Amino acid sequence: MRKHDIELCLTLYALSGEYINGRMTLEDCLKKGREMGYTGVELVASQMVPEYPHPSKEWMDDFTALLKKYDMHPVCYSAYIDMGTHSDRDLTEDEIIQSTLDDMMYAKYMGFDLVRTQHAISPKIYKKMLPYAKKIGIVLAIELHAPHTPVIPEWQEYLEIMSNSDGWLGVVPDFSIFAETPHILNKIQAVEDFGCRQEKVDEICERHKAGEAQNVLLADASYTDAEKDFVKDIYATYGPAHLEWVPMLMKNTVYIHSKFWYIGEDEFDYTTPCDKILPLIKESGYKGYIATEYEGHHYNDTTDACEQLTRYAHMLKRLLGNE
Repeated sequence: MRKHDIELCLTLYALSGEYINGRMTLEDCLKKGREMGYTGVELVASQMVPEYPHPSKEWMDDFTALLKKYDMHPVCYSAYIDMGTHSDRDLTEDEIIQSTLDDMMYAKYMGFDLVRTQHAISPKIYKKMLPYAKKIGIVLAIELHAPHTPVIPEWQEYLEIMSNSDGWLGVVPDFSIFAETPHILNKIQAVEDFGCRQEKVDEICERHKAGEAQNVLLADASYTDAEKDFVKDIYATYGPAHLEWVPMLMKNTVYIHSKFWYIGEDEFDYTTPCDKILPLIKESGYKGYIATEYEGHHYNDTTDACEQLTRYAHMLKRLLGNE
């Protein structure tokens, strides 16, 4: 039972570096997550489930026993529609439906609240899943992740379908759609791995923040090819946060991915305006889980993920009033 209207969930994807490199087992991840203050868990099935997409009953029973041991609620079973299953063709519509049904049945068996899929499931197929979601008794949600936005035609169609599903179909907004400025690991990588000059990286970030057009920076002869690639990267990834999207999305939101890449000792996210987004989520009346999704490991695998996740949990609790 939740103590607060909005509780914290840990997506195990946040501990990818620790798990993949053998520094933590699945049980270690769950134990550490609970110690850091998370009460819910998201399982990224393709990463941590042996024999995925068809886990054994024995494995599922062992996993649910671990959840009980560490008092973690199974919030989200994250699934993928693997269009590359066959080397010579994409999955057919029937295969996509069957794959999604399998994920929903496994998730239901383990007690998860919802299955998170991705936009590889077309609006046409997604609409066909509604009767199955009702019959099985599990929510089927699609993650809205950058570079997609809620105002493009495809997502307008998804949201319309969700609005007419009585809550069985919903959206998982990912905070990547609100990311405004490059984080420190992004800038360090540009210098140390790609050969950009520190002063030019700082200059590019300032010009981006000031709203200069990308083509103006790309035409600047003082930048090297690597620095122009950095320009393209940040303009594709970051931009002004459209806070008006929050109330638009909350009508059909069943779960939230609070993505971040780095948070310092001051426990403030300088990339994404969480201090503005979280109050809007609270005002919407949302009741459910917000998952912390640390992805700094994509830039630097030496950063302490558990320290990052602990700091971020402190920030979320402070902004949500859950302290």
